[in-house]
Amino acid sequence: MNEHQETAQGPLAGVRVLDLSRVLAGPYCSMLLGDLGADVIKVEQPGVGDETRRWGPPFAADGTSAYYLSVNRNKRGIAVDLKADAGRQIIRQLAAQSDVVLENFRRGLLDDLGLGYDDLKAEHPGLIWCSISGYGTVGPQRDQPGYDFVAQAETGIMAITGPVDGEPYKVGVAIVDITTGMFAATAILAALRHRDATGQGQRIDCSLFASGLAWLANVGQNFLVGGEDGMRLGNAHRSIVPYETFRARDRHFALGVGTDRQFAALCTVIGAPEWAADARFTTNRARVQHRAELVALLNERFATRDAAAWLADLRAANIPCGPIQTPGEALRSPQAQALGSVVALPHPTLGALELVAPPYALSATPATVRLPPPRLGEHTDGILRDLLGRDAGDIQALHAAGIVA
Repeated sequence: MNEHQETAQGPLAGVRVLDLSRVLAGPYCSMLLGDLGADVIKVEQPGVGDETRRWGPPFAADGTSAYYLSVNRNKRGIAVDLKADAGRQIIRQLAAQSDVVLENFRRGLLDDLGLGYDDLKAEHPGLIWCSISGYGTVGPQRDQPGYDFVAQAETGIMAITGPVDGEPYKVGVAIVDITTGMFAATAILAALRHRDATGQGQRIDCSLFASGLAWLANVGQNFLVGGEDGMRLGNAHRSIVPYETFRARDRHFALGVGTDRQFAALCTVIGAPEWAADARFTTNRARVQHRAELVALLNERFATRDAAAWLADLRAANIPCGPIQTPGEALRSPQAQALGSVVALPHPTLGALELVAPPYALSATPATVRLPPPRLGEHTDGILRDLLGRDAGDIQALHAAGIVA
């Protein structure tokens, strides 16, 4: 039993994930599984590593990018040259001891190396294989490379994001990559349950394009039901009013009125209770039809006081609202502190490393942050020794030949 198995107590303790992915979607997926107790082995190319190690600034004191640190905790790292026969043999041996293989290589590359799903499942029928790509395995774009920014453009996200009269905007984080990682983790959990019940593994294909379409949610359904295509509304909501940002005397804040009862309470707070009985505003449908009139009236009222004063009164009336905080303000907020949303753990070169914590709480099997993101090849020797039974001489020879690092 390795050190990870001895310490991991999450619901996925005992599950091993061989992570051949890099950049964001795949590593985010494997991090989620690692948070839940899986033993994740991150495989990288010797001397090169995951591209995101160099995606900065900012960089930590040891030269590692903040980008890489954000999605690679709870993993052990091994550096293996997949172009060498001896390196490919290491991967096959690790796959034979793994429950899941996760990869996002160009379509067909691992097949060419003899490391594809069909190659590995022949020796391990219960293996779960998850591929992440830009466009999936079929269709006219299947061989095109996938990037989050392009996926946001092609799946309609940018068409509905940004000011009404301005250019289309992307979301401020690589949200298609992140949600693809989430969808992949969910599919892997389902496949694990099926494997546990039947003994059968399976192949999972996730793509940025399909993921972007999936989280269009109600906007996509609006088109499918009524033929209404999306449009940019700035911070406003297509179907709910008032549900956007407003300008107080000193700064903007966010207000989300989702029910007619909440709107009546809002009218009382701002000193205009008669608006709740105005036929233009009584129902949400009416407020959507008279959006411009209502928003103008609300901005006029809100401009008379500072945002903090309005937020205090609105919250006292149980009306959803909040300040527009920077990421730093959000991470240091009292609510984030109460939730334990930032955790610190020892890092061999950085001291105490702060990371964003897992966002969910399980009462019996909580997610934990146990391992800092690995340095390139940090656990190579231990994995070769403990999992594959390689002796010191063999490991030294692999290093000397450049097969591992």
